[in-house]
Amino acid sequence: MTRWFAAVVLAASLAVAAGGAVFAQSSSAEREPEEPTVFPEGENRDEVFYVCTACHGSDLVRAQGHSRERWAEVLGIMVEKHNMAPLEGEDLDKTLDYLAKAFPPKGRGYTNPFLNRSTAK
Repeated sequence: MTRWFAAVVLAASLAVAAGGAVFAQSSSAEREPEEPTVFPEGENRDEVFYVCTACHGSDLVRAQGHSRERWAEVLGIMVEKHNMAPLEGEDLDKTLDYLAKAFPPKGRGYTNPFLNRSTAK
């Protein structure tokens, strides 16, 4: 029983490792080098692009939409939980100004499709 268990654990470990290697190869092979032009035009676009993409892909930023205040909270979370170097003073202001203009809040947010919002009775 012990040999069987060890064999199963070894096989599972190898499968996970092989799957991770295949995923890493396919994701890096599909992703082209990014440039600031993937962000909307605007003052300080290039600087903000490099601040953001130092840690993650631009697609994560481009999928977001927040107010200036919420962007400040997001940056605070990244500093606190993900060891991002804190932005201060003019650098912080430029970054927040750009993000708020280029990626403003999107629509109303999540709406429960099962909640009846009609007022007709």
